[in-house]
Amino acid sequence: MTDASDLFDTMNSGSSSDSSGGFSNSQMLGAGALGAGALGFGALLAQGPGSLPTQYGQLTAGVPGLQTEAHTLEAEGSGLVGKGQEALAMGQRGELTAPQQAQLKQYSGGLTNQARQQYMNMGRNPDQDTSFISATADIDSKVNAMAQQQIQTTIQLGLGEISSGSSLTGQGLGFENAANQALLAAGQAQLQQDKSYSDSLTSAFTSIGSMFAKAAPLLLAA
Repeated sequence: MTDASDLFDTMNSGSSSDSSGGFSNSQMLGAGALGAGALGFGALLAQGPGSLPTQYGQLTAGVPGLQTEAHTLEAEGSGLVGKGQEALAMGQRGELTAPQQAQLKQYSGGLTNQARQQYMNMGRNPDQDTSFISATADIDSKVNAMAQQQIQTTIQLGLGEISSGSSLTGQGLGFENAANQALLAAGQAQLQQDKSYSDSLTSAFTSIGSMFAKAAPLLLAA
């Protein structure tokens, strides 16, 4: 029986069929086909799955920039939302900011000085005139009204910051989704390409197996 080394030695030496144990034309044809199939399979292995088309490289090239923009917007948005929530909570508690307190103190002092000056211009001592109590109550009412306006301003500011922050966060998520979609598209394309390559390898294995099955009886008959 002829072994593999004898087969390839005979193929390389170019021997023709004879009656002394050489290979017939059909045997050489079968062996040649098997060798050609193996060479094709080797080329397929050397080729590998290949790289993705250019457009996928261009698509994923912008991913780092999209991710950076997304993180920046989300960080800014989160910061604004946090400030807005603090302002809203402060307003709901009826608290004033430091600038508001300073403004309110200045406003109250101005009204008080104005009222005292009016009494003194009338020759009346505000500290000893009981009617000055009414003037003081009016001042308190005006100061309280201004404080309420300041609190409403704080609440509106908080709501505005929350709205703006949420908008920025939404924009950031949009950039993040775009980056994810680009990576997903490239990943799916790579998986499909890998599957196609795997299918090609399977087909090549099957073809070589089929050729070997056809060539085996001829080899064994030698």
